[in-house]
Amino acid sequence: MAFTVLSDHNVKQLLSELSLNDTHELITALQAGLVAYSCQNEQQYQPERSVISRPDGQRSLFMPATTPQSIGVKIVGIAPSSGLPSAFSEASPRPPALCSVLTLCNAVGEAVGILNAAELTAFRTALGSMLLYKSRKETGNIVVFGSGKQAQWHIRLAVLLRAQDIRKIVIVNRSYKRAQRLIDSLVKDSHTSWPSHITLYQFGECNESLEDLVADADAIFCTTPATEPLFLARFLTSASARRKTRYIAAIGSYRLNMAEIDPELLKAIVDDSGIFSQHVWGGHITVDTRDGCLQEAGELVSAGINPSKMLEVGRIFGSENIPSAQTEWLERGFVLYKSVGVGVMDMAVGHQLLQLAKAKGIGTTLATF
Repeated sequence: MAFTVLSDHNVKQLLSELSLNDTHELITALQAGLVAYSCQNEQQYQPERSVISRPDGQRSLFMPATTPQSIGVKIVGIAPSSGLPSAFSEASPRPPALCSVLTLCNAVGEAVGILNAAELTAFRTALGSMLLYKSRKETGNIVVFGSGKQAQWHIRLAVLLRAQDIRKIVIVNRSYKRAQRLIDSLVKDSHTSWPSHITLYQFGECNESLEDLVADADAIFCTTPATEPLFLARFLTSASARRKTRYIAAIGSYRLNMAEIDPELLKAIVDDSGIFSQHVWGGHITVDTRDGCLQEAGELVSAGINPSKMLEVGRIFGSENIPSAQTEWLERGFVLYKSVGVGVMDMAVGHQLLQLAKAKGIGTTLATF
């Protein structure tokens, strides 16, 4: 059995050189993995993730997954945060990034590949946000909260998929320097040329309030491990803000003490007879995994969102006959997507990257292992 190793450099090379066709193939693979998870009884065969916390603060995350064709596990190491400078400090160096590795085997346990998963994790999370974003009718104005890898990949994928429809992207971040580094990395990317018609800048450079910025957005990508909502519910519940709809992807918070979205906004979205009832199909919030969100999505739990209001993306794409009202909602309504991640997402994207690496001659392959 051949065995392929993809280093961090290899993974970054593959992702930085993605064509539109490559990206659609990755989207198809991820979509199929989530459909199997939600609609084909695959959820029952997914082991629970586990977290080990040591006395010194070191945390280890284990995310196993299985499919009829494969077995895999992603291991994530999270360094202690105590004693490290604030993540938002201007002068101090950034805390070390997460270290992660993804091991993939076939159905009988023969190893087929191992990938450095630091970049892959940010990419697959952003790719999950694109599943519903790519079909939105309006995406002229985009607001991105955060300046890390997740923010970078949300912007890169949005531009790759919908460049002709985007006019402005604004980054909101507490650190001016980090936001500027992100802007520079996007504009000066040697693999792609930044579309000249898309204005890219950070909040604070123009004379605008955060409320106006959020209310005017067609898409909002929230990519920070925030413990307080990034903006107040009233920014979007006001009469003037409700004149338009938008797509919100919230992927940064992953523990019960975290929250990017104001719980009051979530309560308004799921209220069948509330202010958003004409723009939200069945009062639903879309999620990658309902069980995962019930255990880890702090804003959904604190808002007391009923599980019946959480619609898994895999179930949307796995439905043979989608009601026209649901399609209208997904394309033009108020859609909020919450993701905490699930192992089958890593498996789907990881296997597709192994195939792409083979086709492009990237990585190290052993004839036998």
